[in-house]
Amino acid sequence: MFYKGRLCLLGDAAHATTPHQGAGAGQAIEDALVLSNLLGQVSSLADIDEAFKAYDAVRRPRSQRVVTTSREASHIYELENKNIKYDLEKARKELEVRCKWIWDEDLSAQVKTAKDAMAENMPRP
Repeated sequence: MFYKGRLCLLGDAAHATTPHQGAGAGQAIEDALVLSNLLGQVSSLADIDEAFKAYDAVRRPRSQRVVTTSREASHIYELENKNIKYDLEKARKELEVRCKWIWDEDLSAQVKTAKDAMAENMPRP
């Protein structure tokens, strides 16, 4: 979890990654975008818990995938990938596919999903 009580982590503090996809700083910005939008919906202390819960639910799967795929990319760069070995054209194609899902993320959809999750769990007046 990226939060405990009223303490919430983002960026490398929550999900440090290797530098092999160049996505670490972008992940921190994405985290900040989602979390700031959720905190903008807070009107009571109880809402903070729901904001953190929604943030964690939306951001953790993507950020953990970046951590995993970045480590996998290191095996390509260091010529340790058993399927690619020294085939530079195969490596180029694989790395292009690996980065595309990072670059093409719909952040507006992430914010909406997180806001919807938060609203669903907030107490009704």
